[in-house]
Amino acid sequence: MNTQIKLRRFSIGLTLLAVLMLASCGQKPEESATTTPEKPTAVSQVKPNGQSGTNAAIPAEAQKLGVKPQGETTCPSNAPIKGKVTKKRGDIYHTAKSPDYAKVKPDICFKDTTTAEKAGFKAPK
Repeated sequence: MNTQIKLRRFSIGLTLLAVLMLASCGQKPEESATTTPEKPTAVSQVKPNGQSGTNAAIPAEAQKLGVKPQGETTCPSNAPIKGKVTKKRGDIYHTAKSPDYAKVKPDICFKDTTTAEKAGFKAPK
């Protein structure tokens, strides 16, 4: 009887260990505190209407080559390419032929796709 109890405890322990191992498989390893990000991803700001939000940090090269958007979703007519800095997809640009172009809220605008690519932006997939 004593052996059966030990065997049962052992199998329960193995089962719990297996569950813990499987549960941790989907988690990303923690980043080291010594690593530094390649570039800042977002800067907190207060909008003119008093609401707070985030505005993506625009790379220095893009600031030199691009211009500021005119409105929330519009670029100047001489710079119609919308540049968007995203955390997941990286720095991407949208042309007038892109799906949902009118809804895209640009962080910066470019005169053409070549200039956007020089600034480090790429076409969306």
